[in-house]
Amino acid sequence: MSKDKNFDAGLSSGMSRRDFCKRSFTGLAGVIAAGSAPVFIPASVLGKEAPSNKIALGVIGCGRIAHSYNVPSCLAKGGKAICDFIALSDVDIPRMNSLKRRLAERKMQGRDLVDASRCYQNYRKLLADPAIDGVLIATPDFWHAQMAIEACRAGKDVFLQKPMALTVGEGRAILDAVKKYKRILRTGTQQRTEENFIHAVECVREGRIGKIVRVEVGVPDDPVEYNLPLVEPVPEDFDWNMWQGPVAEAPYSRLRSHNRGVGKQAGKVVFQRSGWMTIQAYSMGMVANWGAHHMDTAIRGLGEELGGPVSVDATCEYPKGRKLWDVHGECDITWTYGSGAVIKMASTRKYPCGIRFYGENGDWVFCGFAGKQTKSDPVGVSKDKVAGMPIAASRKGIIEDSVSKPLPRPMEHNREWVEEMRTRGPLAMPLEEAQVTSNACILGYMAMKLGRKLKWDAKAEKFIDDAEANGMLFRDEREGFGVKQYLAELARA
Repeated sequence: MSKDKNFDAGLSSGMSRRDFCKRSFTGLAGVIAAGSAPVFIPASVLGKEAPSNKIALGVIGCGRIAHSYNVPSCLAKGGKAICDFIALSDVDIPRMNSLKRRLAERKMQGRDLVDASRCYQNYRKLLADPAIDGVLIATPDFWHAQMAIEACRAGKDVFLQKPMALTVGEGRAILDAVKKYKRILRTGTQQRTEENFIHAVECVREGRIGKIVRVEVGVPDDPVEYNLPLVEPVPEDFDWNMWQGPVAEAPYSRLRSHNRGVGKQAGKVVFQRSGWMTIQAYSMGMVANWGAHHMDTAIRGLGEELGGPVSVDATCEYPKGRKLWDVHGECDITWTYGSGAVIKMASTRKYPCGIRFYGENGDWVFCGFAGKQTKSDPVGVSKDKVAGMPIAASRKGIIEDSVSKPLPRPMEHNREWVEEMRTRGPLAMPLEEAQVTSNACILGYMAMKLGRKLKWDAKAEKFIDDAEANGMLFRDEREGFGVKQYLAELARA
Protein backbone atom coordinates (compact mmCIF):
# COMPACT_ATOMS: atom_id res chain seq x y z
CA MET A 1 0.00 0.00 0.00
CA SER A 2 1.34 3.42 -0.92
CA LYS A 3 1.61 6.08 1.74
CA ASP A 4 -1.38 8.42 1.76
CA LYS A 5 -0.40 11.97 2.75
CA ASN A 6 -3.53 13.74 1.58
CA PHE A 7 -5.74 15.29 4.24
CA ASP A 8 -9.18 15.50 2.71
CA ALA A 9 -11.48 18.41 3.28
CA GLY A 10 -14.08 16.11 4.87
CA LEU A 11 -17.83 16.03 4.51
CA SER A 12 -20.10 18.97 3.93
CA SER A 13 -21.36 20.22 7.28
CA GLY A 14 -24.95 20.57 6.10
CA MET A 15 -25.39 17.13 4.57
CA SER A 16 -27.65 14.65 6.34
CA ARG A 17 -26.85 10.93 6.54
CA ARG A 18 -29.77 10.19 4.20
CA ASP A 19 -28.67 12.82 1.63
CA PHE A 20 -25.06 11.72 1.90
CA CYS A 21 -25.96 8.08 1.23
CA LYS A 22 -28.19 9.01 -1.73
CA ARG A 23 -25.48 11.16 -3.25
CA SER A 24 -22.84 8.51 -2.65
CA PHE A 25 -24.67 5.65 -4.35
CA THR A 26 -23.99 7.15 -7.79
CA GLY A 27 -20.29 6.82 -7.15
CA LEU A 28 -20.82 3.49 -5.44
CA ALA A 29 -22.42 2.08 -8.56
CA GLY A 30 -19.16 2.67 -10.41
CA VAL A 31 -17.26 0.79 -7.72
CA ILE A 32 -19.71 -2.11 -7.99
CA ALA A 33 -19.36 -2.21 -11.76
CA ALA A 34 -15.59 -2.15 -11.55
CA GLY A 35 -15.63 -4.99 -9.05
CA SER A 36 -12.93 -3.30 -6.98
CA ALA A 37 -14.41 -3.93 -3.52
CA PRO A 38 -17.10 -5.94 -1.74
CA VAL A 39 -20.33 -3.95 -1.57
CA PHE A 40 -21.87 -3.24 1.84
CA ILE A 41 -25.08 -1.23 1.94
CA PRO A 42 -25.45 0.27 5.42
CA ALA A 43 -28.21 -0.96 7.71
CA SER A 44 -29.35 2.63 8.17
CA VAL A 45 -30.27 2.74 4.47
CA LEU A 46 -31.88 -0.68 4.22
CA GLY A 47 -33.94 -0.38 7.41
CA LYS A 48 -34.25 -2.67 10.43
CA GLU A 49 -36.47 -5.21 8.65
CA ALA A 50 -34.27 -5.61 5.58
CA PRO A 51 -33.06 -9.17 4.93
CA SER A 52 -29.41 -8.14 5.09
CA ASN A 53 -29.21 -5.41 7.67
CA LYS A 54 -26.07 -6.24 9.64
CA ILE A 55 -24.42 -3.14 11.07
CA ALA A 56 -21.25 -2.23 9.17
CA LEU A 57 -18.42 -0.99 11.39
CA GLY A 58 -15.03 0.64 10.91
CA VAL A 59 -12.07 1.03 13.26
CA ILE A 60 -9.95 4.17 13.58
CA GLY A 61 -6.82 3.32 15.56
CA CYS A 62 -5.76 -0.32 15.22
CA GLY A 63 -3.51 -0.55 18.27
CA ARG A 64 -3.37 -2.47 21.53
CA ILE A 65 -6.87 -1.80 22.86
CA ALA A 66 -8.64 -2.30 19.52
CA HIS A 67 -6.80 -5.61 18.97
CA SER A 68 -7.12 -7.07 22.42
CA TYR A 69 -10.44 -5.76 23.70
CA ASN A 70 -12.74 -3.46 21.75
CA VAL A 71 -13.06 -5.30 18.44
CA PRO A 72 -13.26 -8.87 19.84
CA SER A 73 -15.83 -7.77 22.42
CA CYS A 74 -18.11 -6.16 19.83
CA LEU A 75 -18.26 -9.51 18.03
CA ALA A 76 -18.75 -11.63 21.17
CA LYS A 77 -22.02 -12.74 22.79
CA GLY A 78 -24.07 -12.66 19.60
CA GLY A 79 -22.38 -9.62 18.10
CA LYS A 80 -21.33 -11.55 14.99
CA ALA A 81 -24.98 -12.01 14.11
CA ILE A 82 -25.70 -8.30 13.91
CA CYS A 83 -22.44 -6.55 12.91
CA ASP A 84 -19.42 -6.85 10.63
CA PHE A 85 -16.14 -4.92 10.70
CA ILE A 86 -15.51 -3.94 7.09
CA ALA A 87 -13.05 -1.01 7.19
CA LEU A 88 -9.89 0.00 9.07
CA SER A 89 -7.81 3.14 9.44
CA ASP A 90 -4.44 3.75 11.05
CA VAL A 91 -1.49 5.98 10.28
CA ASP A 92 0.73 2.98 11.09
CA ILE A 93 0.12 0.58 8.18
CA PRO A 94 1.59 -2.56 9.82
CA ARG A 95 -0.81 -2.19 12.77
CA MET A 96 -3.74 -1.81 10.42
CA ASN A 97 -2.71 -4.89 8.45
CA SER A 98 -2.29 -6.84 11.69
CA LEU A 99 -5.90 -6.13 12.71
CA LYS A 100 -7.07 -6.97 9.20
CA ARG A 101 -5.46 -10.41 9.49
CA ARG A 102 -6.85 -10.97 12.96
CA LEU A 103 -10.40 -10.12 11.91
CA ALA A 104 -10.23 -12.89 9.29
CA GLU A 105 -9.37 -15.53 11.91
CA ARG A 106 -11.93 -18.15 12.86
CA LYS A 107 -12.38 -16.84 16.41
CA MET A 108 -13.11 -13.35 15.12
CA GLN A 109 -15.18 -12.88 11.95
CA GLY A 110 -13.99 -16.09 10.34
CA ARG A 111 -13.54 -14.53 6.91
CA ASP A 112 -11.81 -11.56 5.34
CA LEU A 113 -14.49 -8.87 5.17
CA VAL A 114 -12.01 -5.98 5.07
CA ASP A 115 -11.04 -5.39 1.47
CA ALA A 116 -7.69 -3.71 0.84
CA SER A 117 -9.58 -0.78 -0.68
CA ARG A 118 -11.12 -0.16 2.74
CA CYS A 119 -7.80 0.08 4.59
CA TYR A 120 -7.30 3.81 4.96
CA GLN A 121 -4.21 5.57 6.28
CA ASN A 122 -6.31 8.77 6.26
CA TYR A 123 -9.24 8.30 8.65
CA ARG A 124 -11.37 10.88 6.81
CA LYS A 125 -11.59 8.52 3.86
CA LEU A 126 -13.07 5.90 6.17
CA LEU A 127 -15.61 8.45 7.44
CA ALA A 128 -16.56 9.25 3.84
CA ASP A 129 -17.32 5.57 3.10
CA PRO A 130 -21.15 5.41 2.79
CA ALA A 131 -21.27 1.71 3.66
CA ILE A 132 -20.18 2.29 7.27
CA ASP A 133 -22.78 2.76 10.02
CA GLY A 134 -20.48 3.22 12.99
CA VAL A 135 -16.83 3.73 13.92
CA LEU A 136 -14.82 2.50 16.86
CA ILE A 137 -12.26 5.20 17.75
CA ALA A 138 -9.30 3.82 19.72
CA THR A 139 -6.66 6.41 18.90
CA PRO A 140 -4.37 8.35 21.26
CA ASP A 141 -6.35 10.58 23.64
CA PHE A 142 -5.54 13.90 21.97
CA TRP A 143 -7.35 12.82 18.78
CA HIS A 144 -10.61 11.72 20.45
CA ALA A 145 -12.61 14.94 20.27
CA GLN A 146 -11.89 15.91 16.67
CA MET A 147 -12.51 12.40 15.33
CA ALA A 148 -15.73 11.95 17.32
CA ILE A 149 -17.14 15.24 16.03
CA GLU A 150 -16.17 14.49 12.44
CA ALA A 151 -17.68 11.01 12.69
CA CYS A 152 -20.98 12.51 13.87
CA ARG A 153 -20.88 15.02 10.99
CA ALA A 154 -20.37 12.09 8.61
CA GLY A 155 -23.49 10.37 9.95
CA LYS A 156 -21.67 7.62 11.88
CA ASP A 157 -22.43 6.28 15.33
CA VAL A 158 -19.37 6.24 17.57
CA PHE A 159 -17.64 4.14 20.19
CA LEU A 160 -15.06 6.50 21.73
CA GLN A 161 -12.31 5.20 23.95
CA LYS A 162 -11.75 6.97 27.25
CA PRO A 163 -10.99 9.62 28.25
CA MET A 164 -13.68 11.25 26.16
CA ALA A 165 -11.74 14.51 25.81
CA LEU A 166 -8.70 16.35 27.15
CA THR A 167 -10.53 19.61 27.91
CA VAL A 168 -13.96 20.61 29.17
CA GLY A 169 -14.68 22.51 25.96
CA GLU A 170 -13.81 19.54 23.76
CA GLY A 171 -16.18 17.31 25.70
CA ARG A 172 -19.04 19.78 25.39
CA ALA A 173 -18.40 20.08 21.64
CA ILE A 174 -18.70 16.29 21.33
CA LEU A 175 -22.07 16.35 23.10
CA ASP A 176 -23.24 19.18 20.87
CA ALA A 177 -22.26 17.18 17.77
CA VAL A 178 -24.08 14.07 18.99
CA LYS A 179 -27.25 16.07 19.56
CA LYS A 180 -27.03 18.05 16.33
CA TYR A 181 -26.48 15.01 14.11
CA LYS A 182 -28.65 12.60 16.18
CA ARG A 183 -25.95 10.00 16.67
CA ILE A 184 -25.31 7.22 19.19
CA LEU A 185 -22.02 7.72 21.05
CA ARG A 186 -20.74 5.37 23.74
CA THR A 187 -17.63 6.15 25.79
CA GLY A 188 -15.13 3.55 26.98
CA THR A 189 -15.95 3.27 30.68
CA GLN A 190 -16.77 -0.42 31.01
CA GLN A 191 -17.38 -0.41 34.76
CA ARG A 192 -20.91 0.73 33.89
CA THR A 193 -21.59 -2.81 32.69
CA GLU A 194 -19.57 -4.89 35.21
CA GLU A 195 -21.40 -6.61 38.06
CA ASN A 196 -19.15 -5.84 41.01
CA PHE A 197 -19.09 -2.10 40.32
CA ILE A 198 -22.83 -1.97 39.70
CA HIS A 199 -23.62 -3.86 42.90
CA ALA A 200 -21.27 -1.72 44.99
CA VAL A 201 -23.01 1.42 43.71
CA GLU A 202 -26.42 -0.11 44.46
CA CYS A 203 -25.45 -0.91 48.04
CA VAL A 204 -24.04 2.50 48.92
CA ARG A 205 -26.90 4.34 47.22
CA GLU A 206 -29.37 2.28 49.24
CA GLY A 207 -27.76 3.63 52.42
CA ARG A 208 -26.27 0.40 53.72
CA ILE A 209 -23.20 2.20 55.08
CA GLY A 210 -25.02 5.42 55.90
CA LYS A 211 -24.29 8.80 54.40
CA ILE A 212 -21.18 8.69 52.19
CA VAL A 213 -18.52 11.03 53.51
CA ARG A 214 -15.42 9.88 51.66
CA VAL A 215 -14.46 7.87 48.59
CA GLU A 216 -10.92 6.62 48.01
CA VAL A 217 -9.79 5.92 44.45
CA GLY A 218 -6.54 4.06 43.79
CA VAL A 219 -4.85 4.21 40.37
CA PRO A 220 -1.64 2.47 39.22
CA ASP A 221 1.67 4.18 38.56
CA ASP A 222 2.96 4.61 35.03
CA PRO A 223 5.77 2.26 33.95
CA VAL A 224 9.44 3.29 33.87
CA GLU A 225 10.41 5.19 30.73
CA TYR A 226 11.75 2.97 27.97
CA ASN A 227 15.38 3.40 26.93
CA LEU A 228 14.78 4.51 23.34
CA PRO A 229 16.23 7.40 21.28
CA LEU A 230 14.59 10.82 21.45
CA VAL A 231 14.82 11.35 17.68
CA GLU A 232 14.58 8.64 15.01
CA PRO A 233 13.92 8.47 11.26
CA VAL A 234 10.21 8.34 10.42
CA PRO A 235 9.29 4.88 9.05
CA GLU A 236 8.08 4.95 5.45
CA ASP A 237 4.85 3.17 6.36
CA PHE A 238 3.99 5.61 9.20
CA ASP A 239 2.33 9.01 8.62
CA TRP A 240 3.94 10.98 11.44
CA ASN A 241 2.40 14.32 10.46
CA MET A 242 -1.10 12.87 10.66
CA TRP A 243 -0.34 11.08 13.93
CA GLN A 244 0.49 14.43 15.55
CA GLY A 245 -2.75 15.99 14.34
CA PRO A 246 -3.83 18.92 16.55
CA VAL A 247 -0.71 19.03 18.76
CA ALA A 248 2.51 20.91 18.08
CA GLU A 249 4.97 19.23 15.73
CA ALA A 250 7.80 17.27 17.32
CA PRO A 251 10.54 14.85 16.19
CA TYR A 252 9.48 11.26 15.63
CA SER A 253 10.43 8.71 18.27
CA ARG A 254 8.98 5.37 19.35
CA LEU A 255 9.32 6.79 22.85
CA ARG A 256 6.90 9.55 21.87
CA SER A 257 4.33 7.49 19.93
CA HIS A 258 4.36 3.69 20.28
CA ASN A 259 6.91 0.92 20.17
CA ARG A 260 7.43 -0.64 16.73
CA GLY A 261 9.76 -3.32 18.02
CA VAL A 262 13.36 -3.42 19.26
CA GLY A 263 16.01 -6.14 19.24
CA LYS A 264 14.54 -9.48 18.17
CA GLN A 265 11.16 -7.79 17.74
CA ALA A 266 12.47 -5.14 15.34
CA GLY A 267 10.15 -4.76 12.37
CA LYS A 268 7.34 -6.66 14.07
CA VAL A 269 4.01 -5.30 15.25
CA VAL A 270 4.15 -5.13 19.06
CA PHE A 271 1.59 -3.85 21.52
CA GLN A 272 3.42 -2.66 24.59
CA ARG A 273 1.94 0.26 26.49
CA SER A 274 2.47 3.35 24.33
CA GLY A 275 4.76 6.23 25.24
CA TRP A 276 2.21 8.92 24.32
CA MET A 277 0.19 7.91 27.40
CA THR A 278 2.84 9.51 29.60
CA ILE A 279 3.36 12.78 27.70
CA GLN A 280 1.23 15.78 28.62
CA ALA A 281 0.90 16.99 25.03
CA TYR A 282 -1.03 13.80 24.29
CA SER A 283 -2.51 12.56 27.58
CA MET A 284 -3.35 13.47 31.17
CA GLY A 285 -1.74 10.35 32.66
CA MET A 286 -3.37 8.04 35.18
CA VAL A 287 -5.78 10.68 36.51
CA ALA A 288 -7.73 10.20 33.27
CA ASN A 289 -6.47 6.76 32.22
CA TRP A 290 -7.60 4.47 35.04
CA GLY A 291 -9.23 7.53 36.59
CA ALA A 292 -11.84 7.65 33.82
CA HIS A 293 -13.07 4.24 35.00
CA HIS A 294 -12.83 4.64 38.74
CA MET A 295 -14.08 8.22 38.93
CA ASP A 296 -17.26 7.26 37.10
CA THR A 297 -18.04 4.60 39.71
CA ALA A 298 -17.15 6.96 42.56
CA ILE A 299 -19.34 9.74 41.18
CA ARG A 300 -22.20 7.34 40.54
CA GLY A 301 -22.03 6.05 44.11
CA LEU A 302 -22.35 9.62 45.39
CA GLY A 303 -25.37 10.20 43.14
CA GLU A 304 -23.54 13.08 41.43
CA GLU A 305 -23.82 11.79 37.83
CA LEU A 306 -25.37 15.06 36.70
CA GLY A 307 -23.60 17.29 39.18
CA GLY A 308 -19.98 18.07 39.85
CA PRO A 309 -17.56 19.11 42.58
CA VAL A 310 -17.54 22.60 44.03
CA SER A 311 -13.76 22.55 44.30
CA VAL A 312 -10.70 20.49 43.43
CA ASP A 313 -7.34 20.57 45.19
CA ALA A 314 -4.26 18.54 44.26
CA THR A 315 -0.57 17.98 44.67
CA CYS A 316 1.65 15.61 42.73
CA GLU A 317 5.21 14.59 42.03
CA TYR A 318 6.69 14.71 38.56
CA PRO A 319 9.21 11.85 38.43
CA LYS A 320 12.82 12.91 37.94
CA GLY A 321 15.27 11.52 35.45
CA ARG A 322 12.88 11.10 32.54
CA LYS A 323 13.99 12.17 29.06
CA LEU A 324 10.54 12.76 27.59
CA TRP A 325 7.68 11.35 29.64
CA ASP A 326 6.34 14.23 31.73
CA VAL A 327 2.92 13.30 33.15
CA HIS A 328 2.32 13.23 36.87
CA GLY A 329 3.64 10.50 39.13
CA GLU A 330 2.37 9.98 42.65
CA CYS A 331 -0.61 12.27 43.26
CA ASP A 332 -3.02 13.38 45.97
CA ILE A 333 -6.25 14.86 44.57
CA THR A 334 -9.38 15.91 46.45
CA TRP A 335 -12.72 16.65 44.81
CA THR A 336 -15.18 18.26 47.25
CA TYR A 337 -18.94 18.11 46.62
CA GLY A 338 -21.80 20.26 47.86
CA SER A 339 -22.94 17.50 50.22
CA GLY A 340 -19.60 17.69 52.01
CA ALA A 341 -18.46 14.33 50.64
CA VAL A 342 -14.99 14.10 49.12
CA ILE A 343 -13.38 11.86 46.55
CA LYS A 344 -9.67 11.27 47.15
CA MET A 345 -7.35 9.87 44.46
CA ALA A 346 -3.83 8.57 44.97
CA SER A 347 -1.59 5.87 43.54
CA THR A 348 -1.80 2.24 44.57
CA ARG A 349 1.07 2.92 46.95
CA LYS A 350 -1.59 4.52 49.16
CA TYR A 351 -4.95 3.02 48.08
CA PRO A 352 -5.69 -0.36 46.45
CA CYS A 353 -6.62 -0.18 42.78
CA GLY A 354 -10.35 0.42 42.83
CA ILE A 355 -12.95 2.47 44.70
CA ARG A 356 -13.73 2.38 48.44
CA PHE A 357 -16.83 4.15 49.77
CA TYR A 358 -16.80 5.17 53.46
CA GLY A 359 -19.99 5.82 55.37
CA GLU A 360 -20.45 8.23 58.25
CA ASN A 361 -20.12 5.46 60.87
CA GLY A 362 -16.96 3.90 59.46
CA ASP A 363 -18.49 1.09 57.37
CA TRP A 364 -17.16 0.72 53.85
CA VAL A 365 -17.68 -0.98 50.49
CA PHE A 366 -14.82 -1.65 48.05
CA CYS A 367 -14.93 -2.62 44.36
CA GLY A 368 -11.99 -3.30 42.04
CA PHE A 369 -10.94 -4.97 38.81
CA ALA A 370 -9.16 -8.10 40.02
CA GLY A 371 -10.69 -11.53 40.62
CA LYS A 372 -14.09 -12.86 39.64
CA GLN A 373 -17.49 -12.12 41.08
CA THR A 374 -21.02 -12.82 39.99
CA LYS A 375 -24.39 -11.46 41.00
CA SER A 376 -25.18 -14.61 42.96
CA ASP A 377 -21.77 -14.93 44.61
CA PRO A 378 -20.55 -11.63 46.07
CA VAL A 379 -17.46 -11.55 48.26
CA GLY A 380 -17.88 -10.20 51.79
CA VAL A 381 -15.06 -9.71 54.28
CA SER A 382 -14.65 -8.14 57.70
CA LYS A 383 -10.92 -7.47 57.37
CA ASP A 384 -9.40 -4.44 55.68
CA LYS A 385 -7.69 -6.54 53.00
CA VAL A 386 -9.23 -5.79 49.63
CA ALA A 387 -6.42 -5.83 47.07
CA GLY A 388 -7.26 -8.37 44.39
CA MET A 389 -10.92 -8.59 45.38
CA PRO A 390 -13.73 -7.58 43.00
CA ILE A 391 -16.07 -6.49 45.80
CA ALA A 392 -15.76 -6.43 49.58
CA ALA A 393 -17.28 -4.76 52.62
CA SER A 394 -16.38 -3.96 56.23
CA ARG A 395 -18.91 -6.45 57.59
CA LYS A 396 -21.36 -9.14 56.60
CA GLY A 397 -24.77 -8.08 55.34
CA ILE A 398 -23.70 -4.99 53.45
CA ILE A 399 -23.23 -6.53 50.02
CA GLU A 400 -24.63 -10.06 50.39
CA ASP A 401 -28.32 -9.30 49.98
CA SER A 402 -30.10 -8.02 46.88
CA VAL A 403 -31.14 -4.38 46.86
CA SER A 404 -34.67 -3.00 46.73
CA LYS A 405 -33.95 -0.74 43.73
CA PRO A 406 -31.56 -2.61 41.42
CA LEU A 407 -29.74 -0.79 38.66
CA PRO A 408 -29.95 -2.04 35.05
CA ARG A 409 -27.60 -4.85 34.00
CA PRO A 410 -26.47 -3.96 30.46
CA MET A 411 -24.67 -6.53 28.34
CA GLU A 412 -20.89 -6.42 27.91
CA HIS A 413 -19.56 -2.91 27.36
CA ASN A 414 -18.49 -3.03 23.70
CA ARG A 415 -21.27 -5.39 22.68
CA GLU A 416 -23.76 -3.02 24.31
CA TRP A 417 -22.68 -0.28 21.91
CA VAL A 418 -23.67 -2.43 18.93
CA GLU A 419 -27.03 -3.09 20.58
CA GLU A 420 -27.51 0.62 21.21
CA MET A 421 -26.85 1.25 17.53
CA ARG A 422 -29.42 -1.37 16.57
CA THR A 423 -32.15 -0.12 18.93
CA ARG A 424 -31.10 3.59 19.02
CA GLY A 425 -30.59 3.44 22.76
CA PRO A 426 -30.94 3.89 25.64
CA LEU A 427 -27.28 4.36 26.51
CA ALA A 428 -25.89 2.51 29.53
CA MET A 429 -23.96 5.72 30.22
CA PRO A 430 -25.89 8.81 29.07
CA LEU A 431 -23.62 11.39 27.52
CA GLU A 432 -24.26 14.12 30.06
CA GLU A 433 -23.05 11.68 32.71
CA ALA A 434 -20.01 10.86 30.57
CA GLN A 435 -19.22 14.57 30.43
CA VAL A 436 -19.44 14.87 34.23
CA THR A 437 -16.92 12.04 34.66
CA SER A 438 -14.66 13.46 31.96
CA ASN A 439 -14.77 16.90 33.57
CA ALA A 440 -13.84 15.49 36.98
CA CYS A 441 -10.69 13.89 35.56
CA ILE A 442 -9.80 17.06 33.67
CA LEU A 443 -10.26 19.19 36.82
CA GLY A 444 -7.96 16.88 38.78
CA TYR A 445 -5.31 17.17 36.09
CA MET A 446 -5.64 20.96 35.98
CA ALA A 447 -5.37 21.30 39.78
CA MET A 448 -2.11 19.32 39.61
CA LYS A 449 -0.89 21.34 36.65
CA LEU A 450 -1.68 24.73 38.17
CA GLY A 451 -0.71 23.71 41.70
CA ARG A 452 -3.65 25.35 43.46
CA LYS A 453 -7.23 24.81 44.56
CA LEU A 454 -9.81 25.41 41.83
CA LYS A 455 -13.42 26.44 42.44
CA TRP A 456 -15.86 24.99 39.92
CA ASP A 457 -19.31 25.96 38.65
CA ALA A 458 -20.55 22.61 37.33
CA LYS A 459 -23.70 23.99 35.73
CA ALA A 460 -21.87 26.67 33.74
CA GLU A 461 -18.79 24.43 33.21
CA LYS A 462 -16.50 27.27 34.20
CA PHE A 463 -14.05 28.05 36.99
CA ILE A 464 -14.99 30.69 39.53
CA ASP A 465 -12.78 33.81 39.57
CA ASP A 466 -9.90 32.13 37.75
CA ALA A 467 -9.15 33.52 34.29
CA GLU A 468 -6.06 31.35 33.84
CA ALA A 469 -7.98 28.13 34.48
CA ASN A 470 -10.84 29.24 32.23
CA GLY A 471 -8.26 29.86 29.54
CA MET A 472 -7.58 26.11 29.62
CA LEU A 473 -11.15 25.07 28.72
CA PHE A 474 -9.75 24.49 25.21
CA ARG A 475 -6.24 23.62 24.03
CA ASP A 476 -4.03 25.27 21.46
CA GLU A 477 -4.53 23.49 18.11
CA ARG A 478 -2.26 23.12 15.12
CA GLU A 479 -3.60 24.81 12.00
CA GLY A 480 -6.02 22.61 10.07
CA PHE A 481 -6.73 20.34 13.05
CA GLY A 482 -8.79 20.33 16.23
CA VAL A 483 -12.37 21.06 17.29
CA LYS A 484 -12.48 24.87 17.21
CA GLN A 485 -13.12 24.82 13.47
CA TYR A 486 -16.52 23.25 14.22
CA LEU A 487 -17.69 25.37 17.17
CA ALA A 488 -19.64 27.94 15.14
CA GLU A 489 -21.37 25.17 13.21
CA LEU A 490 -22.29 23.30 16.40
CA ALA A 491 -23.65 26.46 17.97
CA ARG A 492 -26.28 26.69 15.23
CA ALA A 493 -29.48 24.76 15.90
